[in-house]
Amino acid sequence: MNRWGRIFGVVLAGGVLSAGMMGYSGQDLKPGTNAEPYPRTRTGRIKDMWVSQTTGKQFRVTLDGDVFRAEWLNVPAVWAAHGAFMRTECKRQGKKWVGTSLSYMPWTSQTGSKSKVENWCHLQTKFEVDSMTATSISGRGESVKKFDSQKCQVLESGTAAFRWTLDQ
Repeated sequence: MNRWGRIFGVVLAGGVLSAGMMGYSGQDLKPGTNAEPYPRTRTGRIKDMWVSQTTGKQFRVTLDGDVFRAEWLNVPAVWAAHGAFMRTECKRQGKKWVGTSLSYMPWTSQTGSKSKVENWCHLQTKFEVDSMTATSISGRGESVKKFDSQKCQVLESGTAAFRWTLDQ
């Protein structure tokens, strides 16, 4: 199975959109209009980057008062060329942050070892941060178990735990 087949097969299998569907590394996307690179540390790493321990996805996290925001940084280049993204925003509710992730991703069908992009879909999923320390963020996100790629509609969902650590 080629790389595309593996990528799309995992997406179809219902990876966790809000907590992170799959792990990728090495892609440096730029904020906003792609005009300016993300701030870097002295060693060249993206500053304040959080890494999902379940998926390997890299996120830029910001806290602005009682608002938690996260943006997926290492979107695969071929997806980024189509405008793929995942952005999360949560508001503090007591000891937790509760909100949603908005994403734009390819959805596929798979026949044998071949997969085919059925549709590019916008999707909003639930997201909750239960614990946040200086080096760890954990919680749970809505996971997609069954999806109608023609209608861009979740048919069955669940929840999945996640843990992100600060990459220093």
